[in-house]
Amino acid sequence: MRISRVLILSSLLMGGVAFADGLKNLQVLPKTMTKDEIKPLMRAQAKALGVECDFCHDVPDMASDKIAAKNVARQMMKMMAEINDKWLKGMKDADKNKITCGTCHQGHEQPPPFVPAK
Repeated sequence: MRISRVLILSSLLMGGVAFADGLKNLQVLPKTMTKDEIKPLMRAQAKALGVECDFCHDVPDMASDKIAAKNVARQMMKMMAEINDKWLKGMKDADKNKITCGTCHQGHEQPPPFVPAK
């Protein structure tokens, strides 16, 4: 499951409005994704941040951009894809150790501060 999410997130190069499977306003995720493909991805993101759907979405209008956190999430997804595709590429076991939302957020809305080990 984790590898599947990572592969989907690694392909975040497509933009624009999508209508695949009734979806619209996909600006970062591939516009060919279906609801069945997006639901587990969104659940994983919500779990990684310890939030519910309404943190980013104006439920029930999931396509709305009314909530600012949705655009922040889009930028974070682009950043995560860039790190995985550009900076981790070529490193030993990079395909097994890609970063996810949970890498930094660890179940919190805001990533907890880094405290170096003593």
